[in-house]
Amino acid sequence: MKRLILIAVLMINLALTSQVYAIPSNFVKIDTITYGEDMIHTYLHKQTDMTVKWVQNNDPKASFTLGVRTPTEDSSGVNHIIEHTVFTGSNKFPSSTLFFDANANYPHTYMNASTAADFTMYPFSTPYKECYEGLLEVYLDSVLNPNMLKQPHSFYEESFYYDPDTNKYGGVVYNEMKGANSQIGRVIFRNIRSSIYKDTHYENDSGGEVSEIPTLTYKKFVDTYNKYYYPQNMMIVLYGDQNINNTLEIIGTYLDEYVETKNYNNTKEPINVNVVPTLDATRIDRTYNTGGEGSYVIKSFVLPNEVDVLKMLEIDLWINTYMMDQNSAFRQNLFAAGIDSIEIFKDSELYQPVYSIIISQIAQEDVEHTKQILENELEKVWQISENSQLEQDTLQENKLGVEKEDLSSDRGLEISHSIISNWVRDRDELSYYKMKDYLLDISDIDENIGKDLLKTSTQVDLIITPSTEVEPQANPLELSEIDETRWSDIVASMRTWQKAYSGKVLDPTKLNKMLMGTDMSSKSYKKNGIKYTRYHSNTALLSSEIYMETSHIVQKELPYLFLYSYCLQQAAQELTPFEGVLKSRIVALENDQGYTPYLKIEMLTTKDKNQQLLLDAAIDSLKNKDSEWYELQLEKIIGEFYGNFQNDIIGTLGSLTNGGQSGYKRYIYEAHYPFYQFVIECKTGVQKDYIAQILAMIDKVRPSDGTSIAVIGDKKDAKQELEHWQQYCDEHKIDNTEKIDYKFETIQKDSVYYKKGQVDYLLYNYDTQKDYVEAIDYLVAAYATKNYLQPEIRIKKGAYGSGMQVRFPNTISIYTYRDPHYKSSIEVIEEMATTLDMTDIDEKLRMAKSEALCDFQTQFGLLGSDMKKASILHAIDLMDVSEKYIKSTQKEIIKITAEELIEEMGHVDTIVNDSKKGVCIKKN
Repeated sequence: MKRLILIAVLMINLALTSQVYAIPSNFVKIDTITYGEDMIHTYLHKQTDMTVKWVQNNDPKASFTLGVRTPTEDSSGVNHIIEHTVFTGSNKFPSSTLFFDANANYPHTYMNASTAADFTMYPFSTPYKECYEGLLEVYLDSVLNPNMLKQPHSFYEESFYYDPDTNKYGGVVYNEMKGANSQIGRVIFRNIRSSIYKDTHYENDSGGEVSEIPTLTYKKFVDTYNKYYYPQNMMIVLYGDQNINNTLEIIGTYLDEYVETKNYNNTKEPINVNVVPTLDATRIDRTYNTGGEGSYVIKSFVLPNEVDVLKMLEIDLWINTYMMDQNSAFRQNLFAAGIDSIEIFKDSELYQPVYSIIISQIAQEDVEHTKQILENELEKVWQISENSQLEQDTLQENKLGVEKEDLSSDRGLEISHSIISNWVRDRDELSYYKMKDYLLDISDIDENIGKDLLKTSTQVDLIITPSTEVEPQANPLELSEIDETRWSDIVASMRTWQKAYSGKVLDPTKLNKMLMGTDMSSKSYKKNGIKYTRYHSNTALLSSEIYMETSHIVQKELPYLFLYSYCLQQAAQELTPFEGVLKSRIVALENDQGYTPYLKIEMLTTKDKNQQLLLDAAIDSLKNKDSEWYELQLEKIIGEFYGNFQNDIIGTLGSLTNGGQSGYKRYIYEAHYPFYQFVIECKTGVQKDYIAQILAMIDKVRPSDGTSIAVIGDKKDAKQELEHWQQYCDEHKIDNTEKIDYKFETIQKDSVYYKKGQVDYLLYNYDTQKDYVEAIDYLVAAYATKNYLQPEIRIKKGAYGSGMQVRFPNTISIYTYRDPHYKSSIEVIEEMATTLDMTDIDEKLRMAKSEALCDFQTQFGLLGSDMKKASILHAIDLMDVSEKYIKSTQKEIIKITAEELIEEMGHVDTIVNDSKKGVCIKKN
């Protein structure tokens, strides 16, 4: 999990406390450390010395994370393939689709696994105690007792195989990495790692190189599992409100059984993953072949291994202040030199962490010049004087981030990840908390610590240029040790295994106990045509949402509205002193009258800040920007659009296929590709007065009849803030806005675009023509995904993902992701209505209900933070949807009968035939 500089790291004060829970006799309690409302208990399993930590608090979203130290010895993807394959059946749960069974059977907020360069992680999170215990057993039995050790079928399914009947290559990980390795961000990351840590296990690709995955043998696969998967080399972190005695008993049972039934060696030590970087060159030149045309100039700073987490935090703060802040001299000088695409990447999950400055999309002839400019600016930044205002901006922004992080629904997973990541590298496991304490306590940045550590670190220049040669594609059959004549039998046996177990392996959950409401108190009123709502939450922060209608903006001016929205947010990011976060975006919401477009402004501040002044300051800043600043924003929009095209392919196909729809979807399409084309016209001088047109939007987009404002915060604070917004609207309101009836051209053709890579992507975008989707739609999607799309496309064809999704208010989509051949998937999808198996429906229906319920609750934020729930409630209120819809739809999902589902499944062909299709095809 690699990140750019993000200082959202948490903390409160330290104290010792005593444990009040009785624990099983096969565990011993080591200690308890308290940070604010979190008590971190450490337990040791007596027979195996395996460590279990429990972060105890009153958070109902309990989580479990198991970590294994798994250094990457080659690029065959073996650890990644093990991570996939452990969930294809275990001793207690012998189902080849165990992961998907559990995913459907146990509603959860998170359920996954991931492989890094030196560890593998198995996390899940759920607020339901019954589901927690069910998932706990599935995870423990899968990791400790996987059936993959007894048969090779799951190994071939998840790694690589050749099907002679179709003349196609399969393997879930094989096709996953075909897509992943064509993404430029991953290419850059892999080049940094492999250059600096050459000849160590970090040089290898933990996900797997496409050319090496076929070389992996079943024997090497089993041997690698046995080498790494033993208790001393594992750690478990528990989080949240849970019965710790019961949880430890379950864990202890599995560990005791491991000792009794496995070839257990109590003298084995944890794997040491720590290695030092090679650093045998100060400049490295590489090429890439993912279809891009730009070059990349990268300067990496390799820290010494003795840098502790608090000193790294000072580096983060110094970089954010003097290198990343838009108002810093470093950034301003680079902008003036024509360098606008720059980011800093922090790779902290290493023995010696690495910071890298990345300058993107450079013409090849400008590489050396750009490198020299960067060197010159670095020399200046080392000599720069203290800027106390920028330092305070950085501190205030990061302290606000800390407060927000405490409210996150993913808090338990983030803390657990931090603990395990530090355990893997033998660092302070509770650094997450210590960094937060330190950040909240300091009043200024120690620029000498951050600057000096960065300046004196080892520096490496990495130049990555596009390849001018066609990279030869090796024949996977020649790479594999399996003789080509054996594949027919291997695939036939694999297919038999995939179908072999059809019985129930998981205990049913009591869905009636899992119905959820929003549980948020609120109060609303209207004045002068504007609606004001406050949502009450126990928080020190204030969040405001302002929906300003834009239906009066004439059609030809819409691109300027979209530009205004983007530029307003960018201007707000550059404000100093820092007062809070302001985001702006274009939305359109369906309602009883059709749809209404809005400019939505979201603001997050501490409760002592004046949000109205923040909004005015952003607008005033926009008025004072020069033409160079606006030209830079055009470059950013083009770059972001290109990045989304490359990295969010399903999302891009969704936006493109909206062009063939009507209503709010067609409006949103206008803010996508047509807007991108318009921005290019602005950049090339076709649209000459775009700056004046953007500024004209300031007076055209203001509070008016139909505006809706919501504040989320403490009851008293929210009430007071809403009064401030009412006064603001009274002063800034515009009257007599006439709604425009937009006449957009409907795109009749399917959307197709080409991307350098080895896999395809496919999307069907269907409009239900209903006011909003119903319970039966969620159930149909869950049933079709689990019982048809996943087995037929993901498992049989080897695509990385496939499914059907429902999106409120009225969209049903079918997708395939990293698909080896989209045309054969189209055939499978078009046969779904007649081929979908509706036998043994009672058990399948029960699991589909569970998954549909989970999908619905996630979509409506019922398991998220108060801010997310309030934001969704605010939106559906504008859509004329009653809050009762949320509870009633959940009840209806549970009540649907088999007969009703069978009848509705007969209409699946309508979804397929009437959808707008989008395809991303690999470029030859």
